[in-house]
Amino acid sequence: MPFSSASWAQTEADDHYHKGIRLSQSKDWEGAAKEFQKAIDLNPQYALAHANMGVVLSQTGSHKEALLEFEEALKLGYDHAFLRYNRGISFAQLNLLEEAAAELETALDQDSRMVKARYDLGIVYILQSRLEKAREQAEHLYSRNEKLAKKLFDRIPPEYKVAAVDNGGALSGRVTLTGPIPKARSFHLVHAPNIEFCIRMSDGKGHRILHDFTVSENSGLKDTVIAIQGIKKGKPISSQMQVFNISRCHADKYVIGVRNGEDILVENTDPIRHEIVTYEVEDKAYVRQKSNKAVVGQTSQIRSAFVGKNTEEFLIKCNLHPFLQTRGVIVDNPYYAVSDAEGNFIIEDVPPGTYEVVAWHPFIPEQKGTITIVPGEVAKIDFEFNGNDERRKLYHDDLEGYRFQPWYDSFEKFYGGPRVDDPVEVLQKF
Repeated sequence: MPFSSASWAQTEADDHYHKGIRLSQSKDWEGAAKEFQKAIDLNPQYALAHANMGVVLSQTGSHKEALLEFEEALKLGYDHAFLRYNRGISFAQLNLLEEAAAELETALDQDSRMVKARYDLGIVYILQSRLEKAREQAEHLYSRNEKLAKKLFDRIPPEYKVAAVDNGGALSGRVTLTGPIPKARSFHLVHAPNIEFCIRMSDGKGHRILHDFTVSENSGLKDTVIAIQGIKKGKPISSQMQVFNISRCHADKYVIGVRNGEDILVENTDPIRHEIVTYEVEDKAYVRQKSNKAVVGQTSQIRSAFVGKNTEEFLIKCNLHPFLQTRGVIVDNPYYAVSDAEGNFIIEDVPPGTYEVVAWHPFIPEQKGTITIVPGEVAKIDFEFNGNDERRKLYHDDLEGYRFQPWYDSFEKFYGGPRVDDPVEVLQKF
């Protein structure tokens, strides 16, 4: 049967359409536009050609013309998540933010997996000052594309605002531990891959001691984070990056306060490699491994403490040397402190008001209190924990015996020659 003129025209239109698609894929926008236009000239009812012409026009910055093509495709019955997405982008480029948000929302209703549409919708919400809606998009992205989620999160203005505190007060107090002092954890150095170096800090019998609970003679509890809740504006957040410093297979801080999205510098001053892994912790369970990367000797790298909405704690540790670890609690303002060796703490430049204060220790239920800050005065609050309330599963509790490997006791290397070790520099006590 011979082709009709209409059939021939559609065949020619299809040919030009597919050429346009191939040129679009190679980003030859000018060539693609010519081919799509030929397809439309042959068949003005070609919805897909109108839709793709809209994409080409948007890519070349002709957003008004692109919107006309998208509209024509919709009139002809073609509706798709990608059309809605591209239409939303063109609206946004013309600063028609309400229309842009509506189109991107429609795209996501049609295909919720479009992570780029969710990111761009978050950006539109930021431009509309709908910051809570933007945060919701970052939370949606978190489980699907963490890189895009972090990129959006960083563009959302923080809830905490910097403001002058001319009439501030201060908060001071003390953290104590009554009852039994929970046992320290003992890690046998026979399990460490760098025993000759790791022995620079030990009890002299092959154990590395990790004191989760450090208590002074007068019951002061060290390494407790005290954080004031609910302060929305005040003194600036420190511009200095927090450092996770590694020296002699030991972290310089046992606990820290950490803001969501904050960068932390991992600084390895040891000559050996550490396998540094980070986790986010929710309900005292490691719900997600954030990163796992080697940090070779005497180098540094940056890790992000970007975590999910319900994350309460952040853990940094070494998988090769598990006694090397720092535990952080998520904070939302700079008004926090860590108790010192005597359990004391002070937080200064606090805006006047009444606030809830939380005292957090990694292995004992947190405590809360309420304080009122008066201009120019120091408010007081103390926290008393009880050792019977510890919530650890203590696996590393064997401190008895001698734990060096037999080959370590030899004065020769495994393949011959004298063995030379670093001296014991820190002798730990139980």
